[in-house]
Amino acid sequence: MTLDRSAPASVDLLARIRGSLSSLSPAELRIAEIIEADPSLASTLTVNDLAERASTSTATVVRTAKRLGFEGYPQLRLALAAISGSASSDSIPLGVDIVAADSASEVMAKLAEFESEQLKGTAQLTDPVALEEVVSRIRSARRVEVYGIGASGIVAQDLTLKLSRIDVNCRVHLDRDAAMVSASLLGPDDIAVGISHSGETSDVVEPLALARRTGASTAAITGGARSTLAVQSHHVLLTAGREFGFRSAAMASRTGQLLVVDTIFAMVAHSLPSALSALQRSHDAIASKRH
Repeated sequence: MTLDRSAPASVDLLARIRGSLSSLSPAELRIAEIIEADPSLASTLTVNDLAERASTSTATVVRTAKRLGFEGYPQLRLALAAISGSASSDSIPLGVDIVAADSASEVMAKLAEFESEQLKGTAQLTDPVALEEVVSRIRSARRVEVYGIGASGIVAQDLTLKLSRIDVNCRVHLDRDAAMVSASLLGPDDIAVGISHSGETSDVVEPLALARRTGASTAAITGGARSTLAVQSHHVLLTAGREFGFRSAAMASRTGQLLVVDTIFAMVAHSLPSALSALQRSHDAIASKRH
């Protein structure tokens, strides 16, 4: 993904920060968390002020700004000032977690706000060129193999189910051994898709790396731009979603992943002449059992 270093207002800076969290060093992570917690306050801090608050050096602050796609800290401050001016005082802070005293309506409102931001952030982070390439590879692939574990495995199953409905030869593998066997049999006409928010889940990284060695195209759906999974992938589809508290691996990351999966499915379905007919036949096959 290529970032615009002039940082236009159209870029969702907070989404950019959330998408980078898993790849930052501990010191850089402290800086990012200060910025994310209160962008308005952060925009008023000098490089020395922010370094002091994060218990790190000014050089680390500058390096973090560059890691987020800016030429330096002054450009980052300008971007923070811009988004601070447009923030709504009525919105629920994203850093606020659910507490026992929350009513059902408050829980739902917090989750709706939180997940809405993950969708917006993912739409900002995902590289459209990489997305087009993945869709093209899936359309022409002999086999599509999808790897995912745990919550990401649910997303992997969802992608496989959707693609299977339009007659794409797609299989999902939810454990390492099956995934490794699958990867060992792939070749240049195939594509392997690995799904992991952190990008460091070994049971997903290892089969994807093997698939790449066998000559298959590889794609990652991940929140870790510099993760091991991303490094092993020809095409990286970044997702937003900060995992914390009881939401870890459950809601934050899955929301963005599902948006990418739905986008892939919609693009493949609209580009395959046989997709509509396949959908109708698969629908009829299921519906006939209900009568």
